Amino acid sequence: MIVTTRLLSKFINLSGIEIGVLCDKLSAVGLEVESCVSLELPSKVVVGKVLEKTPHPNADKLSVCQVDIGSEVLCVVCGAKNVAKDQYVALALVGAVLGNGKDAEIRIAKTDLRGVESCGMICSSSELGLPKTEEGIMILDESIGELELGRELREYPLFNTHIIEISLTPNRGDCLCVLGVVREISSIFDRPANAVKEVESSTALGIGRILQVLTEGKIQSSLLYKAIEIKQIYTPLEMRLSLGFCAALQKTPIQNFIEYATYVTGVIFNAYVFEKQSFLSKKSSKATFTIKKDENGFEAVFFDQKLSIVGVGKEVLQDLEILPKIFIFEASYTDPTYVSKLIFKHKVKGDSALIYRSARGSNPNLEMGMDYLRGLFSRFSKSFIYSGTQEVKQDYDDATINTTFKTICNILGKEIDKEEIARILKSLNFSIKADSDGDFFAAVAPGYRHDIKTKQDLAEELLRVYGIENIPAVAHLCIEKSKPNFGYTDYKNRRIIANRALAIGFTETIHYLFYQKSKLESLGYPVLKDELDLSNPITSELDTLRTSLIPAMLDSVQRNKNFGYKSVKIFEIGAIYDADRNEKSSIAFVVSGLAQNELYPFPKGRSWDFYAFARSISSIIGEFRLVGIDEIDEKIPQTIHPYQSAYVFIRDKNVGIISKLNPKLANETGIPETFFCELELEALSARHIVAKEFSRYPSSQRDLTILIDESIPFGKIRSSILGANIKYLKNIYPLDVYKDAHFKNQIALSIRITIQSMQETLKEEELNGVTNATLEILEKQYNAKLKK
Repeated sequence: MIVTTRLLSKFINLSGIEIGVLCDKLSAVGLEVESCVSLELPSKVVVGKVLEKTPHPNADKLSVCQVDIGSEVLCVVCGAKNVAKDQYVALALVGAVLGNGKDAEIRIAKTDLRGVESCGMICSSSELGLPKTEEGIMILDESIGELELGRELREYPLFNTHIIEISLTPNRGDCLCVLGVVREISSIFDRPANAVKEVESSTALGIGRILQVLTEGKIQSSLLYKAIEIKQIYTPLEMRLSLGFCAALQKTPIQNFIEYATYVTGVIFNAYVFEKQSFLSKKSSKATFTIKKDENGFEAVFFDQKLSIVGVGKEVLQDLEILPKIFIFEASYTDPTYVSKLIFKHKVKGDSALIYRSARGSNPNLEMGMDYLRGLFSRFSKSFIYSGTQEVKQDYDDATINTTFKTICNILGKEIDKEEIARILKSLNFSIKADSDGDFFAAVAPGYRHDIKTKQDLAEELLRVYGIENIPAVAHLCIEKSKPNFGYTDYKNRRIIANRALAIGFTETIHYLFYQKSKLESLGYPVLKDELDLSNPITSELDTLRTSLIPAMLDSVQRNKNFGYKSVKIFEIGAIYDADRNEKSSIAFVVSGLAQNELYPFPKGRSWDFYAFARSISSIIGEFRLVGIDEIDEKIPQTIHPYQSAYVFIRDKNVGIISKLNPKLANETGIPETFFCELELEALSARHIVAKEFSRYPSSQRDLTILIDESIPFGKIRSSILGANIKYLKNIYPLDVYKDAHFKNQIALSIRITIQSMQETLKEEELNGVTNATLEILEKQYNAKLKK
């Protein structure tokens, strides 16, 4: 929004207010002043009157003008096409310097132009550093004040002003006009604003003689129509300059009047040329406009066909230079939210400047806007104004906010007197209705404030004028509730596990999600249902989704062996799928070759074994328990070693498998001494640690060697003993296994039991009691005997 202090002063008294203070105050209330430029015209540029214009004797495109400047008449050669007799013009006298530092300076001197001496220059607006107002020279009129020959232009208030550019937020559509800025200044400095004067019609003829307005269906917009017969019109210089500063100058005077009225009042205007042959029919002596919704839901003006869309598109005016003509002027208002939603939905392209205003909220006071427009025509045109109006009026609900003074103070963080709150809101044109006890009140926002909906908006309005600098600074109390981010927690847990693996020498790998279905089947892994396979695979060898990480990792081990790497130690975290294509995350480890390279004290290196591999996995994922594969009746892949393999149990749940590679497959692939482990990643997720009570008393250990059937797994023995809930027995684990031919089908199994009490130090007889109870279970359930 660009406005001049000259134009503002027409509606409010700015005397005594310094321009710097004005700009600072506007910025403080939310109308940020981006720039403020002082308009200063060069000296020795005066008002002149063209007394005579004759063709130049030696140049077809030049004219010789006699220009009266009051004290004398000067001969000036001019090349402008629009110069004419009796015009008032801006004449730069000899010695004037034009340019104002923007362009190369022009120094005016007496000049001989093809045999004719020229004593000055008739100036265009751009030559004086003003916006371009017309083609050729700038023509002066009484809109700048009384035209006094010889008076310097810089002495006129119109040319001695400040140009203020204001940056507005999208919610402040009410300030996209001069009166909107005036209202803000009135509130800031507590000065009254001048009201727009009403203008009486110049004829007794009523608009009803030529126009009838009808509605069809439910209409949300308000429209007001006025008829004016224009015989002669011109655009005054002040209007041309004001629109020029905003880059809104139009091609014809009537379009300029409409644009200027909108610029000043914020009311949106449109105009229709009333032609009898166009609007009237044989059956009627007047035109009939119908307001109804079009095919996209926009409210539009129809006469046989669509003339315009309210708030979106204007009537295209033609033949405006041919006067006299009767014009139907339309003032309109439509709800900004309603029209914005329709524009977004249908991607309608209309008048961009019009949409910009209507979507942000125009001024709903159509009567005031029409009075101002009518006043412009009365002052600057020869016209007949038809009396009365045709109107489509809607009763809009006032934005009423019910709250209390205490609530507003709590929002602002400071106790403010009720009278001060009421005064500030009234200065912003809010209506205040307080209850009997004086705390509860209702605030009714003015119709042009479309952005005021809540008590927070009301508090913000109060704060704008009261001043945020007057609110004491208080430390912000921030209590943030726990907001667990399970996605981040899961990712963090994955990386913690990966970092542990990397720390002990594993290398992380990434393989395709795809694999060869026939190869998965040959290895004994589950596969996807046929209808769920990839319909358009990258290659024939990647025709399904993987159901395990192990096959691809074994392929990588084989490739690395072929490249000469004797020892491989890799892991991978990734997604696998079941037969129904349900996804889950898995982690897998594969080692092959030597656990320790050929270095002293291992000149031949040290090979991997099952328990060394299991200890490595334990150092990464923590404690787990192994259960023999033969103890669980499940179909296992052919990669599993029949004897050196086990299921991995964590918290009594089967979460995966650990095994040496099947010897037959190892020979086929050429990767002997290979071990692998694959686990459900979800089972390794971080758990909340719950502390348990521990004993302060010493623990005791007893080692037992028993003869027992070699086919009985230790896991079963351990479960039986711990399941008996022997008092003071804490744990049991194996130490050694010894096999001898004399034992036949038995082995010598050495076990260790841990004994501890939570309440006291145990005596010898209590320790012996635990030992005897353990032996009793072994003897009764497994026919085991203590080895002597």
